[in-house]
Amino acid sequence: MKTQTFKAKDVKSAINLVNDEFGDKAIILSTKKNNGFVEIEASDNENIIRNHQKKKDENNFSKTFLKHLDKKNSENKRDDNVSYFNQRDIKRPMNDGNKELFEKINENIDSMRQELSNMIVTDESGISDELSYFTPIKLRQEKFSPEIINKLNYSFIGKNTEEGRVSFFRELSKKLSSNDFPRLLKSKNIFIFGNSGSGKSTLAAKVASFLSDAKLTKKINFVDVSSSSTGHSDILRSYSRVLGFSVKDYKTFNFSENQKNNGEINVFDFSGDINFSIQKIKEIKNSFPSFEFCSILTVQSGSNSEMIKGICQKASEIRPMVAVTKLDECWVGAEEFSALALNNARIGIVTGTKVLIDSLIEANEDSLTKYMKENFEHV
Repeated sequence: MKTQTFKAKDVKSAINLVNDEFGDKAIILSTKKNNGFVEIEASDNENIIRNHQKKKDENNFSKTFLKHLDKKNSENKRDDNVSYFNQRDIKRPMNDGNKELFEKINENIDSMRQELSNMIVTDESGISDELSYFTPIKLRQEKFSPEIINKLNYSFIGKNTEEGRVSFFRELSKKLSSNDFPRLLKSKNIFIFGNSGSGKSTLAAKVASFLSDAKLTKKINFVDVSSSSTGHSDILRSYSRVLGFSVKDYKTFNFSENQKNNGEINVFDFSGDINFSIQKIKEIKNSFPSFEFCSILTVQSGSNSEMIKGICQKASEIRPMVAVTKLDECWVGAEEFSALALNNARIGIVTGTKVLIDSLIEANEDSLTKYMKENFEHV
């Protein structure tokens, strides 16, 4: 006689494992999900079975509820002046009307006792998946933040769990998706900035390659913008040799002169401290308000919510399109989607790291919804 934990992809498979091992005598002690698998703890130990049944009886909702009423009643009985019924009224003989009223009350109490006797106080794992109010619990288990769940609760109310989850993903994707992607094709000046190590230079190369193919042009310049000499431009130079685009230093870049050539496109790669990048972008936009700009904020997949909150707040005045980078190194989780949505970020691009050509993907409502459905399905 022993206690054992069984793991499987779904509840049915896990229960089958329990039956194969213990037969009909086993009792299930707990059920939970862990890393995409269902874990069921079961036992055929008689002592454990008896203790579990005792605990279950103690947690019976009717006993818990009625115990509270009995306690309240006892407290009131100790007070001569306070009672559910006036003591003098109880001593009075009842007429037929009073008897009928009390009979109905007793019938209702008996009916309530009968209904409560079948209710058990349980944890989240014991709630039926078919109930619509289970959806927010399921989303919490998938690590979506309580704030975004409450904000989008209209999307799943009245629906069963699976329909509610998909509806929630759809509404969250609407909130997250950007409509700025077409600006990428219209703008002659693309600003790419973000935290150090978030894949800015790689994204700059991908954007340049994408625009070259889309516009059938080689008149594209990389512009290295840095606060100090860090050797950052060496990365751009390596990409320029592969793609055949020139590299310019912002310190010697003549913005006004460059705008006279309508065929050229400039992809600015901002390196170093993000505060420097934001300040420089503001200066350029204020100096040339009539020119077409497209600002792209790189957010590396796997970033925590506090990091996302900080960078989004810093860049709020610029209102950039967000590019989620390094998807081939780390996936985007529910925590990140929640943080981006709560900080009014708009995702326009998703991309990996290893491939340059044809690796820039437009993020929209459909693609984000599909991503969530596929990646959170077995969480």
